[in-house]
Amino acid sequence: MLPHALTIAGSDSGGGAGIQADLKTFLALGAYGMSVITALTAQNTRGVAAIHTPPASFVTEQFESISSDIRIDGIKIGMLANAQVARATADVIQKWRASGAQGTVILDPVMVSTSGSLLLEHDAIETVVRELLPICSLVTPNLAEAVQISRHAGSHAEKPTSLSCILRLAQTILGLGPPAILLKGGHNMLPRDDLEKQLEELGLHVKLGVSSGDAVATDEPHSCVSRESDATSEHLCKSPCALEKISKMLGGSHYTHGPLSAVVVHGPGDIRVLSKYADSVFDSDRYTVDVFADAQSTVLFVKPMVRTSATHGTGCTLSAAICAYAARGLPLGEAVAGGIQYLQETLASSIENLGSGSGPLDHGAHAVQRAVPARSPRVPAPLSTLLISRSWDKWCTYTRHPFTARMGRGTLSPHAFVWYLRQDYIYLRHYARIWAKAASDPSCQLQDIGRYAQVSQLAVKETEMHIALCAEWGVSREELEATTESRATRVYTRSMLDNAAEGLLPLLVAVASCALGYAEVGLWLASTDYKASPYRKWIDEYSGRDFLESVKLIIV
Repeated sequence: MLPHALTIAGSDSGGGAGIQADLKTFLALGAYGMSVITALTAQNTRGVAAIHTPPASFVTEQFESISSDIRIDGIKIGMLANAQVARATADVIQKWRASGAQGTVILDPVMVSTSGSLLLEHDAIETVVRELLPICSLVTPNLAEAVQISRHAGSHAEKPTSLSCILRLAQTILGLGPPAILLKGGHNMLPRDDLEKQLEELGLHVKLGVSSGDAVATDEPHSCVSRESDATSEHLCKSPCALEKISKMLGGSHYTHGPLSAVVVHGPGDIRVLSKYADSVFDSDRYTVDVFADAQSTVLFVKPMVRTSATHGTGCTLSAAICAYAARGLPLGEAVAGGIQYLQETLASSIENLGSGSGPLDHGAHAVQRAVPARSPRVPAPLSTLLISRSWDKWCTYTRHPFTARMGRGTLSPHAFVWYLRQDYIYLRHYARIWAKAASDPSCQLQDIGRYAQVSQLAVKETEMHIALCAEWGVSREELEATTESRATRVYTRSMLDNAAEGLLPLLVAVASCALGYAEVGLWLASTDYKASPYRKWIDEYSGRDFLESVKLIIV
């Protein structure tokens, strides 16, 4: 059944926020959009020049006209302009609820535009606090709006300076009646080290950025990434499985300490090898934190900051996306996660050169539902990024294996290293053959033939360097050629060769993970204090320009 979503908000003549952003978001996320206009603005990317507010009775008439004829599955409330409009909105929502309607109501208490223009009069804020907060399903203020709401409710709230203060502010807002809050932190950029320290103080032991996988590196075998208890909110996420699902939706890892959980979103900046090839807008050194809470529990959504000046309409878009997902029947926690994911993706493709001020998001970039985001200069390997971020534990276990950890520390047994070198020589010969086979595939375009042939040539060069490294460790070329292929090597290489025989796509799937993994290991070990390791030449080889160029040819 087609979900129906209604926005009650102002109009943005520039198209970046208000009902324009809401309706674009509804369309992109598969909901039929409807609107009740509360105010008309004359604005562009630089700011709001004028506001015209229709009579509050017209807001009532618009809503009643829609609700008397069309089912409403979700409502998003945005700009309300004045107390009369806010009161009329509260009245129609209460009557709609009294009629037995079950749709989710998302309140985005818009008070100030991105450009700094005041959009809600002070007496209207009091009406929002008194009449709308208690009847909404979720309220989504930013930090400044949350402080204003708290002050109008009689609290002496100041702008929060830490996560602990933000958590207390969220609980203050919850005390005013809404069952849940998403306190947006987009205006509060936190340096990685500072955020890790604050999370530690809250009992959440989290590593962020490219070092987020390094915590699993150990000399001892491991089968999984250690983590705090998976127990989590009984209300927000219903069960540990729900938190796991939300984490996977966002391509993140989750951590829990008592009633507090955190979902850390991973991006290209967290994956060393992919960050080498991307003009990434995701900043792995600065983060924003959204606080999703009810009276019993709290989930922190920790996201890498998106570097862009085009942020007009972000709040409108997020609340509209949550509304669209809720209208589709998703539980509130999953709807919030879906909204956050949509906002991150539209921010990454935002339109910076539309005007001379703060540009809008590109809502249409995801109008066609895609399992994998489109390739772009900012995200040049979207499939690899998606697969790695959604299997983060396995990726970290794979690339921080005890064997490579010992190699970096110099504690690996020389006998084990030499055994590996001899088996890897056998593997590299097959690896070069497979890329030559890729270049000869009938489905290849001319540019692909050249690309795969170059990868094969680089693999041959890699093999020659490998032979020289073996000689330094006392293994001659003749001894390499006489090496007996181990059972593990035979199974792995024959699996690759069998896949290669099935066609180009199975071939790429079979060998790309190996190339990515080696590059990630090489770059990780190169970031450590490895110069005293007897295995430093191997590390230099797999973090070097030639090998990284061959990986780029494969995945970008």
